[in-house]
Amino acid sequence: MILHDIQAYLRTYHLDGWLLYDFRGSNPVALHIAGLASSGSRRWFLWLPAEGDPRWLIHAIESSTFRRAQQEIGGATASYAGWRELEEKLAALVQTTHGPAQRIAMEYSPENAIPYVSWVDAGAKELIERVTGAQIVSSADLVQLTQAVLSDAQIASHRRAAAVCMAAKDAAFDFLRAKLAAGETTTEYAVQQVITDFFVAHEMDYDHPAIVAVNAHAADPHYAPSAESHAAIGPGDMVLIDLWAREMHTPLDCFADITWVGYCGVEPPAPARAVFEVVAAGRDAAVRYMQEHMATRATVYGYAVDDACRAVIAEAGYGDAFFHRTGHSLGAKVHYNGVNIDNLETQDRRSLIPHVMFTIEPGVYLPTCDFDGSGRHLGLGIRSEINCLVTAESVEVTTLPLQREITPLM
Repeated sequence: MILHDIQAYLRTYHLDGWLLYDFRGSNPVALHIAGLASSGSRRWFLWLPAEGDPRWLIHAIESSTFRRAQQEIGGATASYAGWRELEEKLAALVQTTHGPAQRIAMEYSPENAIPYVSWVDAGAKELIERVTGAQIVSSADLVQLTQAVLSDAQIASHRRAAAVCMAAKDAAFDFLRAKLAAGETTTEYAVQQVITDFFVAHEMDYDHPAIVAVNAHAADPHYAPSAESHAAIGPGDMVLIDLWAREMHTPLDCFADITWVGYCGVEPPAPARAVFEVVAAGRDAAVRYMQEHMATRATVYGYAVDDACRAVIAEAGYGDAFFHRTGHSLGAKVHYNGVNIDNLETQDRRSLIPHVMFTIEPGVYLPTCDFDGSGRHLGLGIRSEINCLVTAESVEVTTLPLQREITPLM
């Protein structure tokens, strides 16, 4: 926890403090900020005021549970035993140098708009509002500031992971090329294992095996083959590959996460090319929106980037076929705790701040599409996924080169 940065944010946004609350591990954000691997068995609070030292409120029997965290974070500690004493001391906890706190940040999202940061239950919120008289506001951007901003070492680890992911994608496509050139069919699972073996050889953490999806399977965004359930791949098929990995040197090493599409033939059919062009245009519109607005020092929000991407795909007539968010936070986990590029599944009103990463991955999913004019209606799923890093003045795409067209595999 960097208290200086937290307090600077609180003062900038006219918040009196950040109140961290947990009961039996119900709030992972509170555990992380407090430096706790696990919680005790009673309710506890940590007050981080905009000015002054932190203060704790813990149950009388829990002193040993919090001793190390208290030593690291510092600040005075008050204890309580019964619920009446809890209420009395909670009101005393959230004081400022000017009197009772008026605006308190907590892990709450109005109307659950950003569920990723909504950890404080309604009853706890009601209790705190009643005993303090303060307004509870969302800590969403504070969570991003403390959990999703990456160090230079983490960013460097991501760049190395991106290079390995791109090489793994090339290895998978080369495997398909060799099979097709030999007149052999293969399977989604076999290609998936090529990627897995590549990551193992390069000592990468891949969380769980890659997505390799042919034709209609690619129209299911979270489809994944297994040894027991997979489809064959042969000439004339469309193949989507979505893979991710990170180094394993430290728990804070960061993932890269990319998606490419290929065609098991010499020239991808025109209908498939047309859909890819729409997806790529949406992807590029999102990046252009961010770069142009950041160049003017305007604040850019996750929901607005999603809108910029989605508008392109909707205008092309595929709005209903793009039914997931444009991108997700990326870091030491594939789905991290920073801003998502989303105004569909949620209303992500967090801003893009330096050293956060996320994906941009629009897709169009047509499960009965006749993409080659054969009348077979094999189905089609097209997604293009890149990774973006927010810098001080712009947004950098870290997974270059961009896929500009469907990759022919014969």
